Amino acid sequence: MHQKIELPCEYAAKNIFPSIRASIAKILVEEYKMSKYSVAKMLGATPTAVSYYISGKRGEKFVDRIIRDEEIYSIVREAASLLVEAHEREEKSDEKELMGKLQVLMCKACSRLNMLAQKYGCPALMFTR
Repeated sequence: MHQKIELPCEYAAKNIFPSIRASIAKILVEEYKMSKYSVAKMLGATPTAVSYYISGKRGEKFVDRIIRDEEIYSIVREAASLLVEAHEREEKSDEKELMGKLQVLMCKACSRLNMLAQKYGCPALMFTR
């Protein structure tokens, strides 16, 4: 019987990124007091999706780990802050720079989560052992 091969980034796209997005949504709604509609626009999601992120119905798999790990939470808060800054500026001129910064932050958070996931058993990390 052949085992399904799942690349670490494929696993992250399905499992880790939704948790990061959920954490960002929670930060924006709870700490920045933004409306779910504004957060949805910023994340490219629907207000319903943001409600699901906030209530834990979507993206909940790694949210507790993100919140408990100071390093990851700091990275996610920085990403939220960048999004707010970009939203307030509403200029497209720095979009490439912003996306570059967000990509670095997402990769940092994801790799940190993958290290935590290795401790708990992550099938995406079977290639790194």
